[in-house]
Parts: sequence; structure tokens; C-alpha cells
Amino acid sequence: MAYCVAARRGLSTKTLAVFDLELPEDLVPLNGDGEVESFELVPIDEAVDSLRYELFKWKPNSALVMLDFALRHGHVDPDDDEYLAVAAALNQGAPSGY
Repeated sequence: MAYCVAARRGLSTKTLAVFDLELPEDLVPLNGDGEVESFELVPIDEAVDSLRYELFKWKPNSALVMLDFALRHGHVDPDDDEYLAVAAALNQGAPSGY
């Protein structure tokens, strides 16, 4: 998935490779590089609600990956007014030429 985000130095374009990996529930992830403050296991519906109502809590790339997962696994209702626009935007990627 490709995306663009405004940065201090201008427009930043990134490409993310997204994979689904099922992990054991008792796995405790470790912060090896200092990039995250903490990890929290939450139910999928709670994560989707957080994207809708608390987007400020998410890093842009993490929000895109979570939203992609929710759409692909049916956790966002296709009858939702915003579904088609969000799904199309996720598949659009970065503008050409970047």
C-alpha cells in the first residue's frame, strides 16, 4: 500500500508491505528499537471505533494498516456511507510520479 503525508520537509511518500500474521494470544511483543511507547491488545471493534473517533491516537501508517485489515476482514460494514470512499482511497495509493 502506498501513501503520502505532509512532512516538515515537504511531501513524504511511503510504500508499506502488509501481511496478516496470526500470533498466539499469550505473545508479549517487545520494543526493540524504541519507536513505540507500548503495545496493547484490543478487540477489533474497539480498534475500528478508535480509528473513527480517536484517529489522533494513531500514527498515519498504523491507521492505514489497521483500516486495510478491517476492510479486508469484514469489520467495516459495506453499507456504511463512507465504506466505498475509504476502500477506494486505500487502493488509490500515492500519486503517480512520486
